[in-house]
Amino acid sequence: MEMDELMDMLDFFFKKQVTIHIDTFGDSFYNGLIIEMHEKFLVINDRVVGETPVLFSEIKILERFKGK
Repeated sequence: MEMDELMDMLDFFFKKQVTIHIDTFGDSFYNGLIIEMHEKFLVINDRVVGETPVLFSEIKILERFKGK
């Protein structure tokens, strides 16, 4: 995913308060709402671990959270 495309999607999900799913290159994953956006990272309120920073450069997959 190109960085411009990623940033557009993150901005949309943040403004609309859409629950998202993120997979990282470090094999971590997060499900929750973006609560802060910064220059190089976001803070997601993950459903399990709570508030967690995620670097934009670590995001491998970004999509709307579908739930179970």
